[in-house]
Amino acid sequence: MRKQYHLDGVISRSEALVHPYAYVPFEVPPRCARIEVAYHYAPVSPTDERATLDIGLFDIRGTEPHTGGFRGWSGSDRRQFFVERAAATPGYVAGPLPAGTWSVILGGYEIPEDGLRWWLTVSLEVAASGHLSVSRGPNSARPPARLSKSGPGWYRGDLHSHTEHSDGANTIQEIARFAKKRGLDFLAITDHNTTTHMPIIDAWRDAPLLLIPGEEVTTYSGHANVWGLREWVDFRFTTDEEIHHLLRWVEARGRPFSINHPKRVGPPWQFSDPGFGVREVWQAPWRWYNWESVSAWDQELVAGRRIVPVGGSDAHSAPPAEPRHPHHVGDPTTWLFCEGGLTEQAALDAITAGRTAISDGPRGPLLWLEQDVEGRVRAHFARAGGTTLVFIADGEPGHRVALRRSTGEYPVPAAQRFDRYLRAELRVPAPGGREDVRALSAPVYR
Repeated sequence: MRKQYHLDGVISRSEALVHPYAYVPFEVPPRCARIEVAYHYAPVSPTDERATLDIGLFDIRGTEPHTGGFRGWSGSDRRQFFVERAAATPGYVAGPLPAGTWSVILGGYEIPEDGLRWWLTVSLEVAASGHLSVSRGPNSARPPARLSKSGPGWYRGDLHSHTEHSDGANTIQEIARFAKKRGLDFLAITDHNTTTHMPIIDAWRDAPLLLIPGEEVTTYSGHANVWGLREWVDFRFTTDEEIHHLLRWVEARGRPFSINHPKRVGPPWQFSDPGFGVREVWQAPWRWYNWESVSAWDQELVAGRRIVPVGGSDAHSAPPAEPRHPHHVGDPTTWLFCEGGLTEQAALDAITAGRTAISDGPRGPLLWLEQDVEGRVRAHFARAGGTTLVFIADGEPGHRVALRRSTGEYPVPAAQRFDRYLRAELRVPAPGGREDVRALSAPVYR
């Protein structure tokens, strides 16, 4: 038997500015075997303004945080989705379909001045009689640590990528295999506001490289990555106070949490910073306005903060899919120094401890600083021939030297003083008299 609901409504700009999320309840009868949702939307009045309405789903456990009711999110990337006991559209959680009040969530991301009208069709497949077997949901237990490579050293990877489980063009298998071809040792898959990619990652025991499950917590005022949690992180936050509470919630679970792409084309981070210990200072190719992210990071370091730098491609496509955006897997590459070999926990520990470096690609130069017990600093570099080593002390460029050797080390001159922090970059000439950064180090502190 098939049952349908046809629902519609209007979201005004003023409503969305107060709170951008609206909930549309519908009733699921007993013995429901499949839920299908389709929607479309249009401005109330003809306009050239952008209009975007996101969508997701909650079950009878409710829409409040930490109730367990979340059943999926696809933003505005899909116009329809389904959920069954044993299968679901990527981004949505398969499992039992209990009878009761479910809710479609509509997110008013971009609402024109005169408002946005929406139309929603919910179709239910209901068994006429008999018993429906209950499938068990994905196991959320932490899997055994998988060793990708053994021995201490620097490992290269990408901490920010997307698949078909949110708005990416590839399967997990496709993007992982491409990342391996690029020479990466690890890849974090950080799909937007969902966890449905995580059980697939954990079940793939012979993956070609270490896969780290993550979530890009995508609010309408900024994005942030959390890695390795395996627990859905709510994204429906609109105030600085809520973001502060969210950061403490993640910190209590011992996982690194990063502000993403804080720059004009990010989209930018518009909340206050309640104390994030990690920041994505380099997203996509360097010329994609990353000097803005680095400058904002420097300002925080000058103010006395200690913030670990990471990079991420934010890739949404890889061959065989058609290219999307200027974002390419591994551009940039984040390097992690893992003391006991590369495992998921070792990678998370390296991020938390600040053992990071960033280069423009998997085969780009590597740069890091070491400080001895007496405070003397040495720069170490590899594949750096033809670049200029530049030290940044307390936010100001200082000593610089052209590197002719590809690999080596360089002692920081005693004249290069710093009161709070010192970091380094490898630069090359760029059009217009500028310089592009090919690699940067994490800071050392006084």
